[in-house]
Amino acid sequence: MKFGKDKVKDPKVKCPNCNANVSEVPKDDRFFCPFCGESLKRKSVILSANGNRVRIPINSISPSGREDFKNFFPPSVLSYISRRHFKFTEVENEVCIEDVGSANGTLVNGAEIQGKGIFVIKSGDTIDLGGRLRVTVEGIEFEEI
Repeated sequence: MKFGKDKVKDPKVKCPNCNANVSEVPKDDRFFCPFCGESLKRKSVILSANGNRVRIPINSISPSGREDFKNFFPPSVLSYISRRHFKFTEVENEVCIEDVGSANGTLVNGAEIQGKGIFVIKSGDTIDLGGRLRVTVEGIEFEEI
């Protein structure tokens, strides 16, 4: 349903770095944020398990957890993954993972990372969440906002 004069308003689009509203910037010109200068392309980590692919945004503010996997795995597996389990960040152009105080821990390539800070990840790495879900890092993708 359209309101007004047959227009569909562009939803508020925010810069992933400074959170500024960049909705007024035409989509064809959305390369860099006019406020902070950062790229307006959202980076995501692509994870795979059992033939399923999950896209998790790289976001230093919002942790990821069971909600990100609910469409692909049964509740019996998801109950071991915390709602706020881990987060992906970017540090000096490298993608990193950090366990953010999950109840059942996180392993990267078999090494426990809970409470040990951030760890660089790359394509091919395995991440075990809660001791029940093993995913493989397929790579990093960019998505225009």
